[in-house]
Amino acid sequence: MKKLRVVFAVAFLISFLAVSAQQHSIIRDILQNSVTEKVDMMQQLIKFDEIQAKQLEDIELNHLLKVQKAENCCFCNTKRRIEKLQLKRDEELQKILTREQYIKYIGIEKERIRKGVLIAQ
Repeated sequence: MKKLRVVFAVAFLISFLAVSAQQHSIIRDILQNSVTEKVDMMQQLIKFDEIQAKQLEDIELNHLLKVQKAENCCFCNTKRRIEKLQLKRDEELQKILTREQYIKYIGIEKERIRKGVLIAQ
């Protein structure tokens, strides 16, 4: 009888871990798709190159995954952690993009600039 309980407990644990892993994979896929769409749209508007686009995708995806992890952390100060992640992301964006591209990127993201063709004057 004890062996049967152990077998059921192990089977339950394995099935729980499998479902959890699938859920994380689904979330990552959804975030990856949204990041790809965002960077493609920004690339059309701001006109940065493919290397910058790939780097931006990596930064944005890592940022979203870390924010999602911080939001699910029950022992963390979520607001402060997300603010730190946002500052780190902004620093990384500034390293990749030129000053003009960065201002346009942030302006479009925060909806301070209307989406359309952007021309520097």
